[in-house]
Amino acid sequence: MFMRQVLYISVLLVFGMMALPSASAQEIPQAEMPAPEIPAPDIEGPEIEVPELDIAGDPDTPPAEIKPEAGKNLTIRSEADRAEILKKLFLNLKNAPDATAANLVAEEVWAVFLQSGSASVDFVLLRGIAAQTRGDMKLARRMYDHVTRLQPDYAEGWSRSGRLAILEEDLNRAVADTLQSLILEPRHFYALWTLGNILETLGKQDAAFEAYLAAFKLYPEHEKIKERVEFLKEDVKGKAL
Repeated sequence: MFMRQVLYISVLLVFGMMALPSASAQEIPQAEMPAPEIPAPDIEGPEIEVPELDIAGDPDTPPAEIKPEAGKNLTIRSEADRAEILKKLFLNLKNAPDATAANLVAEEVWAVFLQSGSASVDFVLLRGIAAQTRGDMKLARRMYDHVTRLQPDYAEGWSRSGRLAILEEDLNRAVADTLQSLILEPRHFYALWTLGNILETLGKQDAAFEAYLAAFKLYPEHEKIKERVEFLKEDVKGKAL
């Protein structure tokens, strides 16, 4: 299902890539990402601070439905292990009763996404995140490029690279890297959000709606994803009429 949506969006983009309009980073919506429960590496500069989602309620009190997953050991030891853990987490994310519970599950999903299977690749990625957080885009770009070269089958590396490309005002690269992330991990809701941002900026409202809708089906309690789905649904519906 998600792969078909990615391919559909890819086809739409192929015909528009040769004439992408100039767009600044400010024109593209910025999503807030939940902070993963992974310690920052010992590197120079400030600690990694990934913005948290705006959530309602007490994040320290997950509902009973989420308790079995919350706080579990999410260390990935094999691809089979990763697949099984993510299957359970995405089911919990989809069925979370409210934003508070969903945020807790999303943090666990990030904890899995940030594990490449290689300690050195993980270190380089986190160094890139730290650099981007403090505004050092050149270092962040070098780190993300190292990650995608060292481990080209690591979806999170491509997702981070694609988002950084937006800040670099390189929409061609933003599209290519984000799509590569989704080919590797079609359930990457933040990559879907990024793709929706790009498509919306390019005026491809129908395709943006499809990208946001795919993210919404994975993470229905994400406030900003819900907002874009509702907004574009009216726009798409109006065109249909």
